[in-house]
Amino acid sequence: MPRWFRFILVVCLPLFAFSTAHAALLSLTVIGGVTGADGSTVIADPLAQESLSGTTLTQLGVPALYDFTAPFPVDITVRIMNISNVDVLFPDALPGVSVLSDVYGLAGYTAKQNVAAGGARGTSGAAGTDGAVSRTVLDMTETLDAIASPVSGSNGGGGGAATGVADNYLSITGASGAELAVYLANLTLHPGEFVDITGFAHILAFGRADEAAMIGFGFDLPTFSFGGVSITTAAWTATCGGPMPDVVDQPPTTSATLPGTFGLTLVGGLAGALGRRRVHRRVLDRA
Repeated sequence: MPRWFRFILVVCLPLFAFSTAHAALLSLTVIGGVTGADGSTVIADPLAQESLSGTTLTQLGVPALYDFTAPFPVDITVRIMNISNVDVLFPDALPGVSVLSDVYGLAGYTAKQNVAAGGARGTSGAAGTDGAVSRTVLDMTETLDAIASPVSGSNGGGGGAATGVADNYLSITGASGAELAVYLANLTLHPGEFVDITGFAHILAFGRADEAAMIGFGFDLPTFSFGGVSITTAAWTATCGGPMPDVVDQPPTTSATLPGTFGLTLVGGLAGALGRRRVHRRVLDRA
C-alpha cells in the first residue's frame, strides 16, 4: 500500500467517524401520578433542559403541582419522546434514572436541594453501577431516608434523593435500568414517536408542615451512547405548592407508621413498589 494512501486513511477516517456520529434528544412528559395546579394530569416541562444540574433550581416553580397524598409510594408515569431527527435504538441494558428533591421558600432557611445520579449501564456484559444517594435533613421530627433502586445485571441502579426541612419533605427514587428495560430494551423510537413508562420515578414520602414551603422534584435519564448515537434526555422538574382545595383541611400526608419506624416503612414501601408483580405493556405511538 503506497505511503500516500496510508496517510489519507489516517487523516480522513477519524473525520469520517466524527461526521457519522449523531446526537439524539428525548423529552419527558408526565402523564400519570401528578396533578397540576390548573387540574391537568398531562404535564410537559415548558423549560426543558439537558440535565438536573445548572439552572434547574430557577425552573422549579414551573410547572406548579398540587401536593402528593397517601398512600405511598406514588408511581410517576412518563412519556418519553424522540424529539430529534435521528432514530434512537435502545440497548438491552439501560442506566438508572437520576432524581432531584428540593425544599425552599421557608423563612429562616436557605434552599436545600439534593441530586442523585442514576447508575451507568454496563457494556460488553459488565455489571451496571449503583445509583447515587443524596440526602439533607434539617430540623425534622421524623426520619427521612433517601433510597436508590438496585442494580440488576448490566442495568444501572436508579438514584435516590431526599430533602427535609422543618417537617417539609420529599423522598424520590428513580427507576432502575431493569425497570426501564421492560419498556425500552431493543426498542427503536423514530423521530416523533414515544413510549409510556409506568414507574419512571417513585415518590416514597411527602409532607408539608408550612404552607409557605415550596417542595420541588425532578428526574432525567443520564446521557449514554449506543449504536453510534449519543442519547440525551431533557430533565423534567416541577414544584408542589400546596394541597388540592378539597383536601386543604387534612393533616400533612405521610405514610401510616408506628413512632420511630418511618424509615423502615419507606424501605418496605419501596421494596413493595419494585417487587410487586405488574402487568407491563409498551405504548408506542407517533405524536
